[in-house]
Amino acid sequence: MAKAQLNILVKLAKIDGVLVQDEIRLIKKIGAANGMTNAEIQDCFEHPHDLEGLQELPPDDKYDFLYNVIQLMKIDGRLHQEEIEFCARAVSKLGYDQAVLLELLLKIYGDDRITADKESLKSTIQKYLKD
Repeated sequence: MAKAQLNILVKLAKIDGVLVQDEIRLIKKIGAANGMTNAEIQDCFEHPHDLEGLQELPPDDKYDFLYNVIQLMKIDGRLHQEEIEFCARAVSKLGYDQAVLLELLLKIYGDDRITADKESLKSTIQKYLKD
């Protein structure tokens, strides 16, 4: 499941046509943290897949994935329409109400300190999970 999630993060990073070094580093860090080899991570960069298997994740993993997606969107300092649309599709596939995207964007994008308070944000976000 980690490979599927990393594939989606790569696809999101590439959606604006520019893959910046900070995005690459974050994706590699997430892959390594999930026990993926360098070859598996590289394969995700070369052959990213679409939104598959997200609905099967446990609730905690859904939140972590959604949090990582928003962090990745934030990393280049620009919010692109294509990224928002991609995230909206991911939110639906994860089983969240669409309102969660706005909540996350406001909280994570608007406050640099939110990364230190990830668990507090989790309780707020989980109320949007439909499952």
